[in-house]
Amino acid sequence: MATTTPNYGWTVPTSTDLVKDGATAIETLGDAIDASMNTALGTKKAGMVLLNTTSFSAVASQSVNSVFNATYNNYRILVALTSSSASDTVYLRLRASGTDDTSGNYNRTLVESNSGGVTNRYDSGATSLDATVTHSPSANGGGFSLDLERPFLTQWSAGLLNSTGRGSTGGWVGRAGGFIHSVATSYDGFTIFTGSGTITGSVSVYGYNI
Repeated sequence: MATTTPNYGWTVPTSTDLVKDGATAIETLGDAIDASMNTALGTKKAGMVLLNTTSFSAVASQSVNSVFNATYNNYRILVALTSSSASDTVYLRLRASGTDDTSGNYNRTLVESNSGGVTNRYDSGATSLDATVTHSPSANGGGFSLDLERPFLTQWSAGLLNSTGRGSTGGWVGRAGGFIHSVATSYDGFTIFTGSGTITGSVSVYGYNI
């Protein structure tokens, strides 16, 4: 005779059940688990879903295309830099159908901490987002995370940034801040690039289920 689990009340067979009833019992149990998980999580896929990982080596720029779509409104971009020959900032631009938005639509504010203290920055009408700094050491180890809101929707996008990297004097530089992209256009990708030199590492994109 079938019994039930103590927490969720899923129907499970007992050792005295007939073998011929096993398939039906397994189906019943599987359906019950599926329904309970969907109710508990509120979706078939909870949390963040990995959409793309791209590795790059000694490049001045790396584009990720067709990664934003109607399935998710919000995304997390993670960039890990393992080495660099650059002596500049690493920037980010939004991208639509293979073309970067290079217009002055990026309005950004940053708090930067380094060996010289803490500084505040605000730029209106910039042509890119300053993501992190990467000054010359062969083993950089810097990178950034960007939580990006609504890039695929035809409305303004917003982002929250955290980063670390090497400054021009060799010390570590930390940044935190955000930006508003003030044009109502749908974007399906982005480009990271340096002002000079090259970078090596990887970039991963996650979609948020909310």
